[in-house]
Amino acid sequence: MKYKIKPKLKDRITKDRFTLGLVSGVIAAIGMTLLNFIFIFTTSANNLFADFVGIMLFGSKPNSLGETIIALIAHIFLGGILGVVFVYLLLFINEKNLIIKGISYGTLIFFSMFSLGVIFEISGLDHSVARTVLTKGIGSAFYGFVLAYILLLLRVKN
Repeated sequence: MKYKIKPKLKDRITKDRFTLGLVSGVIAAIGMTLLNFIFIFTTSANNLFADFVGIMLFGSKPNSLGETIIALIAHIFLGGILGVVFVYLLLFINEKNLIIKGISYGTLIFFSMFSLGVIFEISGLDHSVARTVLTKGIGSAFYGFVLAYILLLLRVKN
C-alpha cells in the first residue's frame, strides 16, 4: 500500500497564486483591523473600517453587534480579495521593492474606495474629518505593508 505524503500547509498555499493572495490579504486585513482598534482606543478616532463596509452593506453604520460582526467579516474578506488582485498584479510588475509596492497599493486601493463615497455622495461616506482620513491612511498603508511582508515570508515568485 502506498502512502501519499501530504505537503505542508505553506507549500499548498504557495503553489496557488489565488490562495496565496487570499491568505495574505486576509492576514493583512486582520492586522489592519487590529491597528484600527488600537487607534479607536488610544486616539480620538472613532470610525472602524467596518463602519465604511457597513454603510455599503446596510445603508448606514452598523447598528448592532451582529451587523458590526458581519461588516468586519466583509471587510476582512474584501482585504483577501484585494490581496488576490495584488498577487496577480505582480505578474506584470516584478517583486523588487515589494514592501514599497505593497504600501503604495494598500494606500491607493483603500483611498480610492473611500473617495467613491464622496464622488457618489453616499450618506455617511461623503464627509470625513481629518483624524478619520489620517487613521484610515495609516491603516491602509499598514495593510499594504503586511500584505507585502507576508508575501515575502511565503516567497512569492513571478
